[in-house]
Amino acid sequence: MGDFKNNSAKDLRHWQVRIFSTVWITYFAYYLCRYNMPIAKTRMCETFSWDATQFGQILSALLLMYAVGQFVNGQLADRFGTRMIASLGVLGSVIMNLLVFAVVMVSADDGLSSKMVLRLLIVLWGANGFFQAMGWSPMVRVMTHWFPVAGRGMLMGFMGTCYQFGAAFSWFLSFFIVKYYAQKLGGNWRVVFLVPSVLFAIVGVIFYLLIRNTPEDVGLAPIGLEDKSEESFTGKTHRTIWQNILRTLKNPYLWVVAGTFFLLDVNRYGFVNWLPAFLDEKELSMGIGGFGFKIVMKRCIHPLAGAAGAIIAGWATDRFFKGRRAPVIAILLGLLGLSSIIFPYIDHSNASLVIFTIAMVGFCTYGPHILLVGHAAQDFGKKSGAAGAAGFIDGMGYIGAALTGWGAGVIIDQYGYEVNFVIFGLAAILGALLVCLIWKAGPQTRTVD
Repeated sequence: MGDFKNNSAKDLRHWQVRIFSTVWITYFAYYLCRYNMPIAKTRMCETFSWDATQFGQILSALLLMYAVGQFVNGQLADRFGTRMIASLGVLGSVIMNLLVFAVVMVSADDGLSSKMVLRLLIVLWGANGFFQAMGWSPMVRVMTHWFPVAGRGMLMGFMGTCYQFGAAFSWFLSFFIVKYYAQKLGGNWRVVFLVPSVLFAIVGVIFYLLIRNTPEDVGLAPIGLEDKSEESFTGKTHRTIWQNILRTLKNPYLWVVAGTFFLLDVNRYGFVNWLPAFLDEKELSMGIGGFGFKIVMKRCIHPLAGAAGAIIAGWATDRFFKGRRAPVIAILLGLLGLSSIIFPYIDHSNASLVIFTIAMVGFCTYGPHILLVGHAAQDFGKKSGAAGAAGFIDGMGYIGAALTGWGAGVIIDQYGYEVNFVIFGLAAILGALLVCLIWKAGPQTRTVD
C-alpha cells in the first residue's frame, strides 16, 4: 500500500464525480443503439411485409445474445477491467447499427427479398445484443471500486436513472425520426439506425478518454473494503475467470436475485418490445396520429417514471430497511403486476389515464430493476466479483426478456395484445413472491467465497 497516496477529500471527490458522470452518460448512450428497433417496428413490418411473429425474431435475437453476453462479459470485466470491455461494447454496437442501416437502405434499392432482410437483421441485431451486454456489468464493477457501501442505495438509484433517461431519449429520438422527420419533413425513416450510431460513437470516445478502472490506477488508495472475504482477496493477484464463475454459481442469494430478475424482465421487455406497436394500433383505430405531446409522452413516460422509481427505491432501502433490498423489490413487483394486468383494459381514448397507468408500470419496473441488477449484485457479489454477479443476474433476466420477442409475437398474432400484458403482469407477481426468500438479506450478509 506504500505506493498509494492518501485519499484527500478533494482528490477523491474529483475522481468520483468524474467516474460517476462518465458512467452515467455512457450507459445513457448505450440505449440509443438498442431501443431504436422497437420504435421502427411499424415501418419495418409495412416495408417488408412482416407480421409480429417475424419481427419478434429480431427482438429475440438481441435479447438472447445479450443474455449470452452478460454471462461472458461480466466475467471478462472482472478480469480485464471496465475501460477495455465497455469501450469494445460501444465499438461493436455502433458497427452493428451501421450495418443494419446499410441493409435496410440497400434493400430499398436492390430489391432484396423480405426473407433475406429478415435473416440478415436477425444475425446483426443478435450481434448487437452481445456488444450491448458489454455495458452494464463493467459499469457496476467500476462503481463498486470507486464508491463505498455506505449510501449505496441512493447512489445506485441515481446511477440507475441513466438507462431510464437513455431509454426515454432513445424512444423520443427514434419516434421523432420515424414519425416527424420521415412523415413531415420528407426524410428517410431508415436513419433511425444511423443517427444513434453517430451519437453513441462520440460518447464512446469520451468514455475511453475519461474512465479509470480503480482508484489505484490514478495513485489513490482503494476505497474501504466491505468484509473479511474482500480483505483476504486483496492479497491475491487475480482470480481466474473459472474461479469467478464458480464463486458466482455457488452463491444462493444470487440465484434468487437472478430468478426474480428473470421474471421482472419478462414484464419489462414485454412493454419495451410491444408497447410502441400496441399504442400505434390503438391510435390508428381511434384515428389519432401525429407528434403531439400526449402521443410522445405515452411512449416516453415508461422509462421517465422509472427514473423516479429507481431513486426512491434505492433511498427506501437505506432509509427504512437498513440496506435490505428484498422488501422494496417485493412491494413494487406486486404493484407492477396489478398495473400491467389492467393496462390493456383501460379506456385508451383517455390519454391522461393511459399516461398515468404506463407511468405506474415504469415506476414499479425500474425501482426493483436497479435494486436487483445494481445494488444486489454489489451486495452479494462484493467488490472482486461485482461484474460477474451483475452479468449472471442480467443474463438470467435477458433469457426471460427473450421470451417476449418471438414468443410474444406468436401470442399477438393468435390472440392479440391483451393476453400478453396479463402474462407480463403475472410474471411480476411471481417475482414478488420469489424475492421474499431473501427478505432479511442485506449488504453485510456473508456470501460463499
